[in-house]
Amino acid sequence: MAMGLGPQVGRELLDDLGFLHVPGPPLSAGPAYLFVALRRTPTLRHFDPERIDYWVTTGGHGTPASIEWSTREAAVSDHSWGPIRVIDRLGATNDFASVGGQLLVARMAEVKIAVFSSNAPIVASGGHSQEWEPGSRDLSAFLARLRAAADPRAALEQDIAGLSPVARYAAFVADSLDRMRRSEESFGWARESRPVLERERNRLQTDAASDWAAGAALADRLSAHDRS
Repeated sequence: MAMGLGPQVGRELLDDLGFLHVPGPPLSAGPAYLFVALRRTPTLRHFDPERIDYWVTTGGHGTPASIEWSTREAAVSDHSWGPIRVIDRLGATNDFASVGGQLLVARMAEVKIAVFSSNAPIVASGGHSQEWEPGSRDLSAFLARLRAAADPRAALEQDIAGLSPVARYAAFVADSLDRMRRSEESFGWARESRPVLERERNRLQTDAASDWAAGAALADRLSAHDRS
């Protein structure tokens, strides 16, 4: 998945910042980005990231990974679905959730730039420098349910790994709408986020029909797992 903005742009954007977040859908039609600057020496002027914890897929299974100033990473790789945590020298964190995408890393003089990007959302999940983004608790909860259901001994985890980020996002949208429908039928609860998710469902069905079908199938499997 080729993204338009890379480390050089990130270096220019992060002159006076530790990180910059562009959430993507449903707030905008374009890709989501998380730019993070790891510096040899902290600036002491802002949140100074020293480590990024995230997830990769290895052999069809989710594996935790980290980036620090001293580590060596591939210039181009993928990040998998799950949390992304940006940590400073004092242990303070800023957290994000992603359904996966591309990761570009480059070292330029005294700064290492990491660019997480995706055609699906990357959402802010609270922390030292930010609030919880609307909808981020729901996406984080969905990813936690996926992780609990993805038994490494069974096929589901590898099937999830084989999906595109957009298909995983489609699974979240389909699952959320189904749970909302059942809640409204049982308890009369109407969620404010439902119109946003319905617009996303319609967009995905039109613009990414195969991803929508794959995501809806995953949502059905997750629902069946919850009932088992």
